Amino acid sequence: MQEIEAKKQLKASEGAHFFYTLIFLSASGIIETQFIEQKCNQNLALFIHLVFYGLIIWGTYILITLIPRYKNPAINLFFNFLDICFAIYIAFLLIYGYKLYSSQNDCQTEAPVLYFFLEVFMLVNGIIFIILGLAFISYILKRFSKHQQSYAQGEDEYLNE
Repeated sequence: MQEIEAKKQLKASEGAHFFYTLIFLSASGIIETQFIEQKCNQNLALFIHLVFYGLIIWGTYILITLIPRYKNPAINLFFNFLDICFAIYIAFLLIYGYKLYSSQNDCQTEAPVLYFFLEVFMLVNGIIFIILGLAFISYILKRFSKHQQSYAQGEDEYLNE
């Protein structure tokens, strides 16, 4: 049995992951090469490094999983685990970015490129996490309402007998 086969087409989420990674990896790479020397009273360079190197690892993962389709359930489970790990990593980066953004700093005038990247990163990822949170809440409410509806129908049948 062959464990790997070519994918017929990409899912929308795979395309979104690819372009998200491409855009933020390109932006952080440009900042790494041209603007990382900008200094302010916050360590925005560390934030840029964390984004850049994290996205290099994530980009490698995307290239490994973009073309082939794996039939082995253990491999698919491992890749789902890596998806969750990356989401947790981005969530921690978002928290760290918010900490940098909300503290007193002079970065807007001393390191404007790094500060702008921080703002854009927080805005885009904040919106993504809000959408995912709302989707999760609606999924839970949908499951709960179906469970209550089936329970109520069973109760009505019991009372009518």
